[in-house]
Amino acid sequence: MAAHYRFPGGLVRQQDPTGEVAKNFSMPGFRGSVSFITSMTHAFCGDCNRLRLLADGALKVCLFGTNEVSLRDAIRGGASNEELSAVISAAVDNKKPAHAGMEVLAVTHNRPMITIGG
Repeated sequence: MAAHYRFPGGLVRQQDPTGEVAKNFSMPGFRGSVSFITSMTHAFCGDCNRLRLLADGALKVCLFGTNEVSLRDAIRGGASNEELSAVISAAVDNKKPAHAGMEVLAVTHNRPMITIGG
């Protein structure tokens, strides 16, 4: 049977840095913190500043999005640093303001999180 603990004072909400995707809390009298990512119930897309570069060279601007840009192919094709910068900028500029809802995501073909690294 799992032990249940009562923590004096409860969780205290911490100030999150700009672009943070988690809601951070601490517990008075304890070291460390606990965080919750509420991407479905409280979307943070407008503040998200994260990009994902996958092992196969694909760049994802949203974990829930299906769009990917192949930096591997651009590099293998001889793209200059300026050209790579333009490819990355275009991907970021085309990022949607919010991801789809659960109903749409449930039937959308996307890589499993284990292969994305999320």
